[in-house]
Amino acid sequence: MIERKITLEASDVDEALIEASKQLKIPVEELHAEIISEEEEKRGGFLGLFGGRKAEKRLTVEVSCVARNDLLSRGTDFVNDVLRLMDFKAECAAAENNTLNIEGEDAADYVVGRYGDAIRGMEYLVNLALRDPKSEPRLKVDSCGYRERRTKSLERLAEATARQAVKFGRPIRLDPMASWERWVIHSTLKDHGDVTTESIGEPPMRKVVVMPKYDPDTVRTPGPATMRVRAQREMTERNERERRSNSPSSSRRRFRR
Repeated sequence: MIERKITLEASDVDEALIEASKQLKIPVEELHAEIISEEEEKRGGFLGLFGGRKAEKRLTVEVSCVARNDLLSRGTDFVNDVLRLMDFKAECAAAENNTLNIEGEDAADYVVGRYGDAIRGMEYLVNLALRDPKSEPRLKVDSCGYRERRTKSLERLAEATARQAVKFGRPIRLDPMASWERWVIHSTLKDHGDVTTESIGEPPMRKVVVMPKYDPDTVRTPGPATMRVRAQREMTERNERERRSNSPSSSRRRFRR
């Protein structure tokens, strides 16, 4: 991570921290001050003894960011470093639910990217660089309300796909998605009465399959959802054959023979 520090002169450490906070745009509590040198200035008076003001201390202080260990803070610094190196007019700040939120002039066009590809790449990079998968939760990256808009879009997609699966009586595979996007599809349809969902494939090509449910009153087939769909299709085809064989036109053909 790029080190962020500043060296300045002040009368005391508190003054140095306040001034550094203004220049670095970092809260005072996240800064650390180290005194490099100290000297006294004597002002006026006869021979420096009478009639003059009290000697003042002038400190040369180096102020830098406090080394923080929590993942959200490290993620914020990491993303801000990346944005600065790419010369983007945007800034990252920590938000709720382990989310890093990016706002700014370039956020909507460059940070989100086409179909959210850029922001997914940023999220992958942050977690790959900083996160310990054994002990730390996954960081999420958002920008200009993208995740909320994407969530609503995925909910509409889930409902539309469920209607298509029921209408045509066959499984429908969606495009590959990130884990949180697949979770939205599963959550939207988990209480749906006519379809079920499951994920197939390996990341980054892992995708959701939306499948029509079988009728538990007429078909009782054990096994995964794909077997149940096959059983439903076979039952439908069998019923259709029986209906055709019992139709009046079929009886007339047999009588003529």
